[in-house]
Amino acid sequence: MCMKNNFISIKEKLIVSYILILIILIWIGGYSLYTINRISSQYNEFVEKLDTLSNVKNSIKESKNSLDNLLLTRSTNYIDDIYSSIDTSYGELNKLSRRNMTKEEYNLMVDLRKLIGSYRAYSEETFRVALGTADERYIINYNNSTKVYNYIMESVDEINNKIYEENFRKYKIIKEHNLKFTRAIIVIFIISISISIMFIFFFSRKLIQNVNALTNQAEEVSKGNFEVDNLKIDSQDEIGILFNSFNIMVKEIKYLLSEVENKTRLEKEAQFLALQSQINPHFLFNTLNVIAKTALIEGSDNTCDLIESLSDILRYTLRNVNSTVTLEEEVYSLRQYIYIQKTRFGDRIKYIENIDDDLLNYKIPLLSLQPIVENAFKHGLEGKEQGGEIEVRINSIKNYIKIEIRDNGKGFYPYMYSKENAGIGVKNVRERLGIYFKNKSLLFFYNTKEGALVKIIIPKVE
Repeated sequence: MCMKNNFISIKEKLIVSYILILIILIWIGGYSLYTINRISSQYNEFVEKLDTLSNVKNSIKESKNSLDNLLLTRSTNYIDDIYSSIDTSYGELNKLSRRNMTKEEYNLMVDLRKLIGSYRAYSEETFRVALGTADERYIINYNNSTKVYNYIMESVDEINNKIYEENFRKYKIIKEHNLKFTRAIIVIFIISISISIMFIFFFSRKLIQNVNALTNQAEEVSKGNFEVDNLKIDSQDEIGILFNSFNIMVKEIKYLLSEVENKTRLEKEAQFLALQSQINPHFLFNTLNVIAKTALIEGSDNTCDLIESLSDILRYTLRNVNSTVTLEEEVYSLRQYIYIQKTRFGDRIKYIENIDDDLLNYKIPLLSLQPIVENAFKHGLEGKEQGGEIEVRINSIKNYIKIEIRDNGKGFYPYMYSKENAGIGVKNVRERLGIYFKNKSLLFFYNTKEGALVKIIIPKVE
């Protein structure tokens, strides 16, 4: 009992060992990345500072050249160049962050900004006087601007030197630290490798034995021999779970094979029932023909017409539901259905047709219209005592056919608009139209002031 309580499974041992090694490797890798990023960051800061100071230096030089050209040519075209170059130098200085500078570097940057301000003032006064009265004051200001210009160049060089010194000092510190860290990594790596080798040595033998036993059983099962003995193991670790799962799998396979045999038997029974369901409608169709002829002989014309309409509908529906027909055939079958319904409802229902005869040769899936009209009778006109109307319109819209089925009944309930809640017949029509016309068909439901409107738009397919 004590052994079970203190037992650590292979899974737990593996996880603990891997986690320890992983933590060590992550720490080594993380610290290495931190060091690399630190060096890279310092190097980028170093290059950024040098690049910025170089841009400042070049901008001031461009400003000085523009000032000299202005004094030589007395052209005002150089004024914008002077200001633009000085503004550029200010912009470059603004890129430098105070937190990335030493106090000494920051103070030098502040002095440099003041020097650039003085240079701007002297340069501005120089060209203002030179372009105006042109007295000797512009020479004094020019000399002052030149002095400040030289101070700026010296200041930039001094800041560059400070940056070089500071980065060299940081580099030496990081280099010494990395040397110590590298030695520690080597020691930790050797210890980790030793522990890993010991772990593999102690656990591999038993693990391989168990896996071999499982492999032998799996080979027997793969050959189709499911009457194998259950694998037995005393270990309560993951191998034990694997053995138990394999035993359950073999048992489930046996059960599934039995289920497949039962389903095969049921499928044959279903095929027989399907054959019976095909025979029964044919028998009913033939019987209706006999009744129709009998009614005609006895002079019951309405009964004869009604039975013939029902026979036509039955004959039509006996076709394969996935077959296609012409619009002419679909409309003819719909008329037979309407005739039967009018016999039932009498003068309560009026049927109206507005069909373009040029469209009757185009194809449509079998029974695409009758379920819609049937839905109109069932949900829209069922309770209407008088004045009920159903209208079918079929018109052309360029390369498409528009079919509209309108009734003046109660309209659609809101839940019927969605694909999920549509009736079985209507949903079936939507799916078959989508399949046949490759999702180029549209089926819409509308509530109108008069009742309901269903609109079908399909491509012209001959």
